[in-house]
Amino acid sequence: MSDDWIESDSGVCEDGLRACDEILRAGDCRSVRYFSEIDSTNSAACRDLTSGQIGDADRLPRLYLADRQTGGRGRHGRSWVADQGTLTFSVLYGVGEDEQWELSAGPLVALATGVAIARTIEYLAAPVLAKIKWPNDVHVAGGKVAGVLVETVANHSDRLIVGIGLNVATQLNRFSDSIAQPARSITDISRGPSDRYAWLTEIVNQMGHTYRLMRNDPDELIDQMRCRCLLAGTAVQYQMGAATISGRCLGIDPTGALLVQTDAGVRPIHCGEVTQIRQ
Repeated sequence: MSDDWIESDSGVCEDGLRACDEILRAGDCRSVRYFSEIDSTNSAACRDLTSGQIGDADRLPRLYLADRQTGGRGRHGRSWVADQGTLTFSVLYGVGEDEQWELSAGPLVALATGVAIARTIEYLAAPVLAKIKWPNDVHVAGGKVAGVLVETVANHSDRLIVGIGLNVATQLNRFSDSIAQPARSITDISRGPSDRYAWLTEIVNQMGHTYRLMRNDPDELIDQMRCRCLLAGTAVQYQMGAATISGRCLGIDPTGALLVQTDAGVRPIHCGEVTQIRQ
């Protein structure tokens, strides 16, 4: 693979560069932008789209990687804290005709990404079992280890950005004031690789695998989500307008919606945030 397809800052990690080269050689991505430091890899991808930097489909999927991320963003406006033990990256995909997937598959992207991360953890950190808090947060041993942020940019409906943060060896005690829910680092609970870039190639490969499932066998993808569903069988609550609705999670329906049994009947939840009620 030509070095022209990897644009990197000076001083980036050699392990990261090797991982990028492996990803390009495997065909899981077609170009890379590797930062020594950036506010957010998702934001960098958004800026490239907005400024017209990425116009050629032959450069997609495009990997955005950062050794240090200072302003990571999570779902619902939250921040994602990271240090030198956190893997932070985004992938910019093409959507639509002759691309990775069709526009109609969009709602399943978050679920497919969560499954990809869970499969990676179960492979590299076996016998650890990963659970997915709908739609895409990944939990291990009672704490969140990974988050996903899927974004689009106005006037670029044919592009989709998938951002991932994974606590490989994150020193979470440094961020105790910034973390609102229990979190874990993989190295605290398993003998999996402690080098964050040892996880990158496998996650990106698994993303390709689960996205192909999303396109070709969505029932299998939903089954893989169901068997890892953290919320199934537990008491949950969610917001509907100004009202807070409580119920019991029944699992996931064939479209990927979360099913919640409430006093008013079974409600499918297609978007938003569902909180587990600890009893």
